Amino acid sequence: MKTFKLFIAIALLFTINSFGQLDKKTWLVGGTGSFDSYKENYTYVFTGTGENIEIERSIKEIEFSPKVGYFVIDKLALGVGISYISEKSESKTISGNASGGSSKSHSFYVGPFARYYFLNKEKPYNILAEANYQFGSISQGSVDPSKGNLSRFSILVGPEIYFNSSVGMNFLVGYTNSNRVMDKNIDVSNSTRGFQVAVGFQIYLQK
Repeated sequence: MKTFKLFIAIALLFTINSFGQLDKKTWLVGGTGSFDSYKENYTYVFTGTGENIEIERSIKEIEFSPKVGYFVIDKLALGVGISYISEKSESKTISGNASGGSSKSHSFYVGPFARYYFLNKEKPYNILAEANYQFGSISQGSVDPSKGNLSRFSILVGPEIYFNSSVGMNFLVGYTNSNRVMDKNIDVSNSTRGFQVAVGFQIYLQK
């Protein structure tokens, strides 16, 4: 509650002369934080026996995604983002000989993004769309962890509100599609599609 009150006070302090800097040659620095909760089904294929085991996982993720971009033309920014994800999951077996359980993992991504603002640059708010493609790696488990490769694509839309000429806050929702391939002892691959919500701050720096 104290954190929320502090945020409101800061927002009110910066609402004077609100508008965003979306001009060509402006730098965009910021990022988002998000929370996802979803279920996924995937299949283990044991290399020795060829046995298939189907698993259902209930997953909760917390993600932090800083990024840096540059407006190549007015209202269109291109850039690079990195992401760190902490994931906790609970698993149960659908078919095959295996037991359920819980696990934790840590993931790192890097990749390009494109962001476009639809409304007039002088408004104290705007509507944006953002597309991201990233690839990376994952470490799963605390003792002798499994490793793997990652890739994902997402597209998000939503409003951004400007506190002043240099700082804005956005609220984004959209669709994400990710793929994971693990490579230790067993061959595991799975894909995930779902709904994503993200909230972030952006700082606009003119040259």
